[in-house]
Amino acid sequence: MSNQLSYFNGRDGFQWWIGVVEDRADPMALGRVRVRVFGYHTDDKTKLPTYDLPWAFCIQPANSASAGGIGSSPTGPIEGSWVIGFWRDPDFFQEPMVFGTIPGAVSAGNAPTGRTPFDYDPAQALPPQEIQEAVFTGDGRTTEFTTPIPTIDSSVLVTTDGDVQQPLNAPPSNPLNTEFYSSEFEGGTTYTAADFVGSSKGANTANKLNSLAPWIRDRFAGGIKKLLADNPDWDFSIGYGYRSLQEQQRLYNDYTSGRTSNRAASPGSSWHNYACAIDLQIFFPNGSYDTGTRGDNYTNMARNAMSQFGLKNDIPNDVGHFYPSEFRRSPPSNLRNGRVTVAQYASEQGIDTVA
Repeated sequence: MSNQLSYFNGRDGFQWWIGVVEDRADPMALGRVRVRVFGYHTDDKTKLPTYDLPWAFCIQPANSASAGGIGSSPTGPIEGSWVIGFWRDPDFFQEPMVFGTIPGAVSAGNAPTGRTPFDYDPAQALPPQEIQEAVFTGDGRTTEFTTPIPTIDSSVLVTTDGDVQQPLNAPPSNPLNTEFYSSEFEGGTTYTAADFVGSSKGANTANKLNSLAPWIRDRFAGGIKKLLADNPDWDFSIGYGYRSLQEQQRLYNDYTSGRTSNRAASPGSSWHNYACAIDLQIFFPNGSYDTGTRGDNYTNMARNAMSQFGLKNDIPNDVGHFYPSEFRRSPPSNLRNGRVTVAQYASEQGIDTVA
């Protein structure tokens, strides 16, 4: 009997601790916090991420009912707060209790590996990303992720939360991480950093351009080259070119769940998913990034340059998004359901898709 009750409240050896709060976004709204306890939890967040830390209850004074909305709220500690507490289950270390906060600071030398508490990132509280693997046979007619056209790739590809990671063997040469066999994606200009003289971001620009449909990428390249030529003190690049449906789903989930305010269309509803759109990036002469709050840089400077190459950005609250002026604002249903290819749709709109 004594062994069975060795962990019971009042019958255990009292064990107190000191730790640092890493998360206070309690899904149950009970004022709980996740604490990394010194001496019990590793400081390496790749081994023990914030998400896996147990929730700790904050003890309230006797003049607070801790129920029925009566009394004070246990919402004092924030990310980075040092707290002192004890284990309610000292045999298991899964039920921490917080007495209160104490003054403290984390020096650079003693900060947990990977991120100090003062550099708290809300993503720390998210579940670990699921790793998936898929093995492809030599016929190359299946793929783990969605691309604008069928792919040939006999690699072993790994995805993290839908984003394709580096293949375990020699990677394909195509920037989409796939090998094309469809004629509609053959040919076209292959850009390099040398094509964007004066830009410190030429390599990124070239890589994103090369992910676009070959019969449309020269338009985007022409617009960016004109921007660089007309504004030598500024810099320009591309945030997104082609975007897989898995990546689109992740961005859409982040937007609809409120994890980010960045607007995102549902999968298949963006021209990015068909390799026919870019999100332009504009950098001020001092090197800082125009997030779009200075909309005139996009709606005047960029729009004027891009429009000369048959590109438009007419979507509200998405000033950096450019796509062919012949296209409608979002992909039509016959393209989304696969009845026509993007090249066929483009041809119907009068775009020459024959390189």
